[in-house]
Amino acid sequence: MNQEAEAVRRQLEEVFGRIQRERMQDLPLVHEGLAVEAIGFRRSGAARVGVLITPWSMNLLRLPDDDPIAEGTVGTRELPRGPVDFIGAREDIIGPYETCSLFSPMHRFEDQAAARAVAFETLALLLQPGPDLRPPEPQRQGGGPIAALRRNAGRDYDRRGVLRGAFLNDDGDSR
Repeated sequence: MNQEAEAVRRQLEEVFGRIQRERMQDLPLVHEGLAVEAIGFRRSGAARVGVLITPWSMNLLRLPDDDPIAEGTVGTRELPRGPVDFIGAREDIIGPYETCSLFSPMHRFEDQAAARAVAFETLALLLQPGPDLRPPEPQRQGGGPIAALRRNAGRDYDRRGVLRGAFLNDDGDSR
């Protein structure tokens, strides 16, 4: 991991770890078996992009170099594999950033390893694969969310289907 990516990882984990301790403590949507972790942050155009796992959500984050999406508004950004809608956000230490919700709440994940595997697979599907996007732990064999994500990678889902996580199911219904 290069120095820039390591600095981004440390900063995100520190800020969202503080949010967990100060704002999210004892909320029912928090999965106590998960931890804050920044995964796979790397350059993609004029931004750093990666996945942020927290005990309450998993988000694709985009940290733009300039021209961020205004806080609370939606904007589309082009990633190597196609357009993605992000919402503008801000934290004092991080500054402006853009977020695309992948999962919330996180109770569907058995443990941190399962969340990490989905985060790495998501990045591999959205960005150009590279050695820094390979999960450091062996992937689980058989079914589960990773296998379903791979099987459904080429399907189109409406917004509701994406928000419901239909791409993790094999029922064929995205509505």
